Amino acid sequence: MNDRPDTRVKATATSVRVLERVLELGTAPLTEIAREFDLSKSSVHNHLQTLERLGLVVKEDRTYRVSLRFLEIGTSVRASVPFYRTGRAEVDRLSNGSGLAAGLAVLERDEVICLYGTGGQRTGTLSVESGQRLPLHASAPGKAILAELSESRLDDVLDTVEYEQFTPETLADESALRDQLDQVRTRGVAADRKEWQTEASGLAAGFSDSSLVGSIFVASDDGSLSGKQFQQDIPGLLVSAANKVRQEMRRQ
Repeated sequence: MNDRPDTRVKATATSVRVLERVLELGTAPLTEIAREFDLSKSSVHNHLQTLERLGLVVKEDRTYRVSLRFLEIGTSVRASVPFYRTGRAEVDRLSNGSGLAAGLAVLERDEVICLYGTGGQRTGTLSVESGQRLPLHASAPGKAILAELSESRLDDVLDTVEYEQFTPETLADESALRDQLDQVRTRGVAADRKEWQTEASGLAAGFSDSSLVGSIFVASDDGSLSGKQFQQDIPGLLVSAANKVRQEMRRQ
């Protein structure tokens, strides 16, 4: 239970909600943006004007969209993550060598965020994009990250998991998930067998230091990630890549 007082500034919180609404809609006029708010159109308009002056929203004719300044912000933030440069190089190497989609993920505020993702030549429609949130309990990157946490930290994070049933194969039970995490720690690699997306499978290896936890992963939706490749070849490459990232984190 969180007993900390709510210290949010109302106006700031509302501006963020307005910004999120614009992001959700893509491009929209004031009337549509204001529709789901318990506020007057003039009040929502004032928030949009403030966001526009700050360069966070762009007004074109009578519609609004989120500005490309977020690309600048996101790129700068991502580059500041200590393992990003080494991790990205390892992701590219994995994807080019295996033909599979691959990516780099990090734990932030109890959520798994894809820092960098790239498609593979052998995958079909599967795509994990930079900035995408991945499920902790149902994706290989999420489970690899969970396996890196201390017991007390793991307890805290699992308290936030809602165990959404993405597919019939999804682990929707904490006890079963904990059993699987024990296997991940022994093997060094986490697996997702059609648990997140119906036709997709994935593998991931985690790494951590005192403050950051991440994972490097591969995924496929065309059945190519199977057999010896699933059991031996790719796991070995993932563990090696994770070790290189871990070494770079320690060096820094």
